[in-house]
Amino acid sequence: MRVAMKKCAGVFFLGAFLSGCASQSVQTELAAVDDGGSQSYYASGWIVQSQKDEGHLVELAVHEAKQPWEEVTAVLYLENRSDEPLTVSINDITLQQDERQVSLRSYAELEQQYIGQAQSRRTAIALGALAQTLSASQPATTSSYGSGTAYGPGGTVNYYGSSTTYSRDPAASAAAQAQIQGSAQSGIANIRSDLQQNLNSLEGYLQTTTVFPGQAFMGRFQSAMTTFDQRPESFYTFTVQLGGEIYEFTFVEKASIESDQRKLF
Repeated sequence: MRVAMKKCAGVFFLGAFLSGCASQSVQTELAAVDDGGSQSYYASGWIVQSQKDEGHLVELAVHEAKQPWEEVTAVLYLENRSDEPLTVSINDITLQQDERQVSLRSYAELEQQYIGQAQSRRTAIALGALAQTLSASQPATTSSYGSGTAYGPGGTVNYYGSSTTYSRDPAASAAAQAQIQGSAQSGIANIRSDLQQNLNSLEGYLQTTTVFPGQAFMGRFQSAMTTFDQRPESFYTFTVQLGGEIYEFTFVEKASIESDQRKLF
């Protein structure tokens, strides 16, 4: 995945100001790191590493399309070939990026995030509709200003004044409030639809599951944001602990950085 970045700088030299912009093009790609204990293959945009022993077949796949700093999307596949049931959860997996541990997001965390976002949007719409309703219910005001001169035996007097008239139009107020209410209901319906789509996107996400002998399980999960510190290579190691056994899967993110310095004047 290619990402463009730009940096600009200026310097005074012999009374003249020289400036320029340096643009960077960063291209990253993920690849498997085979350590002899696993096999790797590609499938529809995913890089898969596979390990097996007498009791389990464990495969971990990462999506090869990943931008710098972006979270890692992964899938865990498990076949229980032992005689004992096996329980797997997000807590059985850890991710290490170089010397830094990256947290993995649970189903409950993502679910609460989507629900919280929807609640915040609903609150904003409700407050906006309330403010508009209060404004629409206020009476219409008409201000007038007048001045003149009065003449009399004692001379002339200049005078001026203003007046304000308040009036209500029940029909116009009702129409405005109906429009406000309709707009709010439409916004809430959109929020409800977006929330349902987000919750539907969690289908197949890794949750705590017991895998009985002879059964298979597959679950998707994702990490928090990763880092990018201009290294040519960054290593991601997933550690999966199942029934006392530990399986490690390592992938490398290779970065190609190209710089282009342009002189402006």
